[in-house]
Amino acid sequence: MAAKPASPLKQPNRSPGAVWLDRLLSLCPLAICILWAAGVAIFRGHELKPIEWMILVVAGFALQLLARMTWYRRPLPPLPEGARAVPLAALIATIVAVIACLFGGILEVVAENYFPSDVAWGLRMLWHAGCAFGAVYCAFLQRLLRVLPA
Repeated sequence: MAAKPASPLKQPNRSPGAVWLDRLLSLCPLAICILWAAGVAIFRGHELKPIEWMILVVAGFALQLLARMTWYRRPLPPLPEGARAVPLAALIATIVAVIACLFGGILEVVAENYFPSDVAWGLRMLWHAGCAFGAVYCAFLQRLLRVLPA
């Protein structure tokens, strides 16, 4: 009788440090999205009250829970030989950050007509790009570290 092949979804035993890193990386995109929303509110001159912070955090955790329960995780495409997780995650995050910077800049120009801001337009664009970079970098790094060396 032949041995059963290991399930591709089953992860090998990992060290406790790797498990904690995985958990922290899974929370980083959520934290960055919460700070992004708070930053956009501050750009428009609205300081978040403690109850608004609480609502933002609870809504973020609820959305993250729903996303984890409903989204199907497709397998990664074939990765190049010798690929490493950190540079690959940084490349993907940079591409997304440039797109977020462009769209964020366009949206900021449109929003300026309705909700004026004292913060410079370039800084608001960089805020969108920086938050997008951080969230995407952490999300992809978490996923890539499971199959590639750092």
